[in-house]
This record gives sequence, C-alpha cells and structure tokens, in this order.
Amino acid sequence: MFDTIAGLPVHVLVIHAVVAFAPLAALLAIGYAVRPAWRRVLRWPVALLAVATGVGGFVAAESGEALERRLVGAGVGGETLDLIHEHAEAGDLARTVCLAFAAIALVAVLWLLRPGRGGVIGLLVAAILVIASVAVTATVLIAGHKGSTAVWSQTISGTN
Repeated sequence: MFDTIAGLPVHVLVIHAVVAFAPLAALLAIGYAVRPAWRRVLRWPVALLAVATGVGGFVAAESGEALERRLVGAGVGGETLDLIHEHAEAGDLARTVCLAFAAIALVAVLWLLRPGRGGVIGLLVAAILVIASVAVTATVLIAGHKGSTAVWSQTISGTN
C-alpha cells in the first residue's frame, strides 16, 4: 500500500505535500493562535491543513520505510545507507510531530473559537499551538534536508 504507485515510490510523491502543507498549516495556526479576530476565517483552513499534515506525515514515514526496505534489498549500502538511516530517524520524529500538531491544532480550533474560552487556559492553548507549529515546521524541514542530502549529496559532489 505504501510502496509504489504507477511504478513510482509513494514516498517521493507524498513528501512534497508534507513539505508544502506543514509550514503553511503552521503559519496559519500561528495566526489563528495570536490573532483572535482571524479565528473565524482561519478555522477551516487550519483544521483541514492540520489534518493533511498529520495524514501526510504518517504516509510519508510509512512509505519511506517501504522505500528504505526496497533500497536495502537492492543492495544500497555504505555512506548512502548511513544517510538514509539518518533521514529515516528524522522522518520518524517528523511523523510523530505531524500527528501531534494535527491533534493540537484541532483541539485549539475547537477550544479557542468558542466565546468565553479565553483567559489563562486560552492563552495556554494558543501558546501550545504556536510551539507545535514551530516544531512541525522544524522537524519536517530537518527530515527533508536529510532526505535531500541522502539523494543528492553524492550526485552534486561528483562522487558515486
């Protein structure tokens, strides 16, 4: 299920959605958290992009594991395999943070939108949403950078 679509690795197809959706969802979630006047307008975009980020992060990690098994089975080894393992570890963390971000964003959308839900708890919910937004962006970027390094470093440096 997470291995290939039309002969292409699912991982290569889905990572682009995560790299696009996670930072966009995070940016909108920060706006939602810090600007109460924007909440009615941002509630659906934040909720939908947060779910897309969570699902995308999960599918990216699962499909990445399938691709890693395929590459190891094809005999990839050495420095490239080390880079793939580093990327896989970063991807596992990104998956967890993407799922946590999705849950936090959905709770925040439901909590902060209701009248009278401000105060200390409202500020805490908003702060947690901002922290989760920074975390999801950072982990996705780190995993993406490590993946790009695994794929392109030897090609760009001229060694194979």
